[in-house]
Amino acid sequence: MKPNTTYAVVDIETTGTSVKDGDRIIQIGCAFVKNNKIINTFATDVNPLTTVPAVIENLTGISNARVRKAPPFDDLAGTVYSLLQGTVFVAHNVNFDLPFINSELQRVGYPELPIQAVDTVSLSQILLPTAPSFRLRDLSQLLAIDHHHPHSADSDAIATAHLFITLQQRLAHLPLITLQQMVQLAPELPRETAELFAYAFQQGKQHPQQLPADLVIKNGLALRKQRLPQQAAGRKAARYPLTKAQKQHVFGDRLTYRPQQARMMNQIYRHYSKQSAEQAPLLIEAPTGTGKTLGYLLPLAYLAQEDGQQVVVSTATTVLQTQLRHQGVALLNQLLPNPVTAVVIKGNQHYVDLNRFARGLALHEHSKQTQLLKLRVLVWLTMTTTGDLDELHLSTYQAPYFSEIAHHGVASLKADDPFFKEDFLRFRDQLTAQATFIITNHAYLMRHVAQLGSRQERPLLVLDEAQHLADGVVRDSRQIFDFNGYMATCHSLISRIDTAHSLNLRALFAEQPQADYRLKLLDNSLNDTDLHLQQLQAALARTFVPAQKGANQPAELGITTDQLTDFFAAHNPLIKQLQTAIENCFLQFQQLNEQYQHDQSQVLPSEQHVLDDFDNRLQHLRQGYELLQTWLVPASREQRVFWVSLNQWHDRGSLTLAGSLIDTQGYFKTQLYPYFTAPLLTGATLFATGKSQYVYSQLDIDQETAKHHRLSTPFDLEHQARLFIATDATATEQPSGKQRVAYLTRAIHDVVMAAPKQTLVLFNSLNMIEAVFYSLHQTNLPSDREILAQGVNGSREKLLRRFMQGDNAILLGAGSFWEGIDLPQEQLELLIVTQLPFESPDQTTTKARYQQLRQAQLNPFYNEALPKAALKLRQGIGRLIRTDEDRGAAVILDDRLITKRYGQTIMKALPKTLPPTTGSLAMITQELQSFFKTK
Repeated sequence: MKPNTTYAVVDIETTGTSVKDGDRIIQIGCAFVKNNKIINTFATDVNPLTTVPAVIENLTGISNARVRKAPPFDDLAGTVYSLLQGTVFVAHNVNFDLPFINSELQRVGYPELPIQAVDTVSLSQILLPTAPSFRLRDLSQLLAIDHHHPHSADSDAIATAHLFITLQQRLAHLPLITLQQMVQLAPELPRETAELFAYAFQQGKQHPQQLPADLVIKNGLALRKQRLPQQAAGRKAARYPLTKAQKQHVFGDRLTYRPQQARMMNQIYRHYSKQSAEQAPLLIEAPTGTGKTLGYLLPLAYLAQEDGQQVVVSTATTVLQTQLRHQGVALLNQLLPNPVTAVVIKGNQHYVDLNRFARGLALHEHSKQTQLLKLRVLVWLTMTTTGDLDELHLSTYQAPYFSEIAHHGVASLKADDPFFKEDFLRFRDQLTAQATFIITNHAYLMRHVAQLGSRQERPLLVLDEAQHLADGVVRDSRQIFDFNGYMATCHSLISRIDTAHSLNLRALFAEQPQADYRLKLLDNSLNDTDLHLQQLQAALARTFVPAQKGANQPAELGITTDQLTDFFAAHNPLIKQLQTAIENCFLQFQQLNEQYQHDQSQVLPSEQHVLDDFDNRLQHLRQGYELLQTWLVPASREQRVFWVSLNQWHDRGSLTLAGSLIDTQGYFKTQLYPYFTAPLLTGATLFATGKSQYVYSQLDIDQETAKHHRLSTPFDLEHQARLFIATDATATEQPSGKQRVAYLTRAIHDVVMAAPKQTLVLFNSLNMIEAVFYSLHQTNLPSDREILAQGVNGSREKLLRRFMQGDNAILLGAGSFWEGIDLPQEQLELLIVTQLPFESPDQTTTKARYQQLRQAQLNPFYNEALPKAALKLRQGIGRLIRTDEDRGAAVILDDRLITKRYGQTIMKALPKTLPPTTGSLAMITQELQSFFKTK
């Protein structure tokens, strides 16, 4: 790359993805960029001399009639070749566009273009590391780039050109030290993309710029400066706006007055202003559209400023934490006369450890994905003030490198660490000490109750999405002792003592006195651990797994606490041997490591990486050791259920031992509530029915003393929505049988043909989803109706993104699709519920819970299964209407709502302003057509 280079930013539309298979270009767009300005454009349709598939026509808007009038590529090849000669080719996914054009050129007799090329997808991933998506449409929206016609080559090319200019400018403004490190990483990026970094570095050296005031260089890393917010001295607490007029004055033109939200605010303020609040929890059900988040943030902000009290807000997921901080608190501070501070707290593994990152940066990296992540983190460190790896929108599964640089907690730091003063967790703790709002998640809250509750005298506690708390505690209490996983860790550690493929422990400790002896002890201890794990696994299999493989043998075999106690007692010598072997592994590596660190004046990054890698793997073994230690304590086995699991082939050599809490009865009364002021519990769907005890028993709340309010929906459901129940939708005895698959396929087909709208279909099982998905493909649904299925097409996040971007898609989902997704207006207009959402009674934890209820003389169906199903159906129906402008219909394909007595109980849980219409499928399809015709 040179000064005055002309960049040809190109986009093409094609009939498919492979020239070899006969696919052809149907449109070319190009914008020429020089010195960060668009200097010229070129665009043309291309006659492919073949048919444009319907799916491509629907995507691009380019019809067969339109391209028939365009010149074929043979006539355009000379123009394309001459225009692109001498330029640097730029595209959003350059490894598609350039090879396709070159193949087309060669097909008509031209040589390949002898030019360099740059990929804006890779550049965006590196220079816009916190972008949630790198699709051109999403980046255009993020950067406010006009992009009126996505999937049109001329519009895409101009949008990509503006994106490329922005990326060039961002690159030029990076600190010189960051650019140098990006070049030193020598990343393998598409084509000549990485050469842009070298060019920017050379330009930076020739024209040095002053480091921006908000950045600092520490130990070779450019970091965003960390600043604690200034405390306003002598600031008077403002009076809470109690009346409508006062609220409207505070809201100004930033927020619309909503009666139900105002009611919620006043309920909270009055409740916690009274002395009696310490004894009385407050439950508020605030349906979607109420403005629940600000409904509790605003009154609690005033209360906190009046009393100097902190507020701990706990919600269901880390994603909701981020939304609370960046949307809820940000809006709150636009309204308040005295702004508040808030800090988000998550588990240690969510944060980057600067020491670990810096050490690994110097290592040569073969993995292209890890190279890319190192580049992203380098740029991100110039932007982040939190060090929260979630800002990069990648899961640990997508980025295993994160486990290498993830923080191990403040306790793992040493005062002489190079980045001790800049450490993100230490800074987070400083922010936490003075923050008004501490925003956490239910899992973190329950693991750190004493720490969060002891920051001052019993802080205020908000349990947002409180309906998830009990299930979350039970789910998070589920622990698995994976024998094969721990054995694999042993083998991995043994190989790292003497591996011939890289620097190993024996080579590292070659000059250490007694190293060979200690390494031999370490090797023996790891082999002993492996042997004893095999022996304990075999003993469990002999004791609890039937010798004969029955055709219907369950994958999970329940174990009572008495049976497990007897097993531990009978095999105590073996367990002691396993414990001793693992303890020896820890001890011997610790001695080797401490001796090495003591004797070395300087440890090279590559050497430290070997030690860190071994220690990380050893930590996995420690987790198993600590879990076993916990289960050996009799008190820890109370209120738990245990089971052994076999893999899908029922292999006795792949057994795991698992344990979980059965329920949370009495748990929160002792483990949570004593640390805080009486909690505020809120959510969109707290109560199964008006008289249901379920939420109180789940959350350990005394119904007699607690205060509760149920706000009405702010939506006009009578006019915005319709609810249908199919009377011919009989739930069969075998819900996954062929008869049910055939019925659901026909019903979904008829409904979506009658109402061709964005459709979400909710199921109870992934097996049924898969069967219906393939069955729907055998119907005559139009080819432009994209069918997406959980467990078939990708992850939940990927499916939701594709669905939100569609305009006539059908999404089949189970589990988490019943709640927590926001699809307003045209993103979702039709909802189909295939079956009432009763949980499977065959799960080990469910069986144990039902047995517990029977022992307490309670009916498991009416006290557990029914209220759970009612709540889940409420949540599912709640996906449909999300704003005042929404309009939609829900169809329930399960007649038990009207044929069973318990169906009436479930019906009472649904909104009273959404009365159901019952009838045959044929009648429902007619009603749907009428409803959607009426605007």
